[in-house]
Parts: sequence; structure tokens; C-alpha cells
Amino acid sequence: MDLALKLLEKAAYEGRLVHLLLFHGGGAIERRKAGLYLAQTLNCQYPVEGEPCLKCSACRKIDSGNHPDVQIIQPSKASFGIEEILQWQEKVYRKHFEGKYKVFILEQADRLTLPAENALLKVIEEPPERTIIILSAQNAETLLPTIRSRAQNIYFPVSGELAWINSLASSAANQHEAHEAFRLSGADPDCAQTILELGVGKVEKWVEDFHEAIQEKDFLKVFGLFPVEKNEALIYLQVLAYQDFIRLVNPKAMLAIDKALDQIRKQANPRLVIEVLALELFRQGGN
Repeated sequence: MDLALKLLEKAAYEGRLVHLLLFHGGGAIERRKAGLYLAQTLNCQYPVEGEPCLKCSACRKIDSGNHPDVQIIQPSKASFGIEEILQWQEKVYRKHFEGKYKVFILEQADRLTLPAENALLKVIEEPPERTIIILSAQNAETLLPTIRSRAQNIYFPVSGELAWINSLASSAANQHEAHEAFRLSGADPDCAQTILELGVGKVEKWVEDFHEAIQEKDFLKVFGLFPVEKNEALIYLQVLAYQDFIRLVNPKAMLAIDKALDQIRKQANPRLVIEVLALELFRQGGN
């Protein structure tokens, strides 16, 4: 195990753990597993030489996702809005149910909106006792410097394809889809995970249809690609960025896609964003 994680677990066992941690890099599954293992270390009833026993009631509840004091929070939309953070705050300040520590893992923390980050800062500045908050993000640089400076940073190296596929515990029948998802994602484990959840074939078909529309400069074909949800639009655009035809259009095409991603993350309408992107690519060539 990584030395930084081992030191973190030692601090947890000895009661010296800081209240705010930032897990970044690597893959979402890897970061989640590390966060849950840390929660087991903090709440285990019968630790063995500083490590959780993994057999007691607390360890088993955490492993199955049924421990009332250990929760994983994810954004319900393309971004983490302030409403979700305010609802979460109410849970943070409630009394412990049965654990020694409350542990909250906020996944996709790099999708926090600015108002949500400011609301989060209030909790960070006045944390409840025996409460650990873990921010899990692929890209920590998107978070406010004031949040990053208050957190203990733990970096996870980017997983290779084989390590990521093995972490999925995929059956042999899923190996091909997992490989395709990793390829489409540009070797981004978090993006690849979401592609699998949406369906590899669905993502490939959307990108293929968008490609044809750009080549033919057919706006009606672009219009026919809707409706799409914001989370889907984010994945489609991320996949689009790694397609060869985009690189051949014009170097500015990549800038246009980055701009579109940023606009959707800021709650813009995905239909309008992608229509504007298509028109931009029409002007740049499309062949």
C-alpha cells in the first residue's frame, strides 16, 4: 500500500487524523475503497495491530454501505449545487448514531459549484468533533485554494488499464466493454467508469452521429441527437476530445470543446452548448 495511505491509517488509529482530507488522482473506485477502509480503521470495534479487523459489526456495515455514520455523497446532477451541500450540512451536525467517528466521502468534488464550495468552507472552518470529511476528486486544481490549503492531500497515481479493469471485478464477458470504455475515455478511470454505466455502445453511437453531422455540416442531424442529460453531455464531450477527427478539424476545436465542458459544468443548457459547438466546428472545416 502507498506510504501516504499507511501513514494516514496510522494517524487514524492513533486518533491524530485531520478532519479534512483531499483524495485526488487515480480512479473513483480506488479513492472510494481507500476512504471506506479509513472509515473502518476509525470505527473498528476490534482492531488488530492498528488495522481494522474487517469482521466486526462496524466493519461489515461500512463494507456493505449500511453504517449510519459513514456516508458517500454524490452530485445528483452535472454539478454539486449549494442545495445539496446545505442538505448535507444538516447531516454533518447531527449526533453520532453508533460509530466512534462520522465519515463523509464527497465524490466528484471537482464538480462543486462556487456557491457550494463557499458553503462547504463554513463546515470546514467549524467542523463537528469526531467527524472526517473526505473530498474525492479526479482534478484537485478545480477546487478553491482556500479548500485545498485546509486539507491533507493524498494523491493517487493514475491507474493503468489492466489495474482499472481488475478493480471492477469484471467477468470475462465484460472485459471487451471495459477495454473500449478505457480507450474512449482517453485513459481517465473516472470517465471510463461513467461510460460503462451509460453503455459503451450508446456513447460510441452518439459520437459517431455527431462526427457525421460535422462532416456533412448538417445541423438537423445535430438537432436530432437530443435530448441528452447534462451528465451524459459531459461524458460525450470528454470522449469527443479524444477522437481523431476532432484533432484533424483544427487546433481550435479542442479549445471549443473545453469551453463547452466548462459551460455545462456551470449549469448551461447542454442542447444549446453542443449546438453552438457544432456551429463552431462547421466554421473550422469538419473534414
